[in-house]
Amino acid sequence: MSGLGPVRFHTAPDDSIELALHRPHGDYDMDECGRVVVAPAPPAFPMSGFLGQSIQAVRYIVDRHLDADIGLLLEFDHGRVRVLNLADELVVTVGALPDETRLSSR
Repeated sequence: MSGLGPVRFHTAPDDSIELALHRPHGDYDMDECGRVVVAPAPPAFPMSGFLGQSIQAVRYIVDRHLDADIGLLLEFDHGRVRVLNLADELVVTVGALPDETRLSSR
C-alpha cells in the first residue's frame, strides 16, 4: 500500500467495511449528534503503532450469525489490528473482540 496516500475505512450498509483512497475532509457538525473533528491520530490510537510497517496478511472477520464479512484483521511486521463494522460503528482494536464466540477470521 506504499505510496497510495490516505485510505478511508468506513462502515457500509451491508455490515462490511469500505476502503477507499480518500483525502481527509474537514470538521463538520452532526446537529443533535455532535460534531466531527478531523485531526491527526493520537499516539494511543490502535493503528498509530503500525505507521511505516508493511501489511503482511489480511483476513476477513466474519460474523457467523449474520453470515457476513464485518471487518478485517490486518497483520503487520510487529502485531495486528482489527477494523470492524459493529452495529454501524467503526471499531479499531488491537485487543479482544466483544462476543468473540460468534466471530471468526478467514
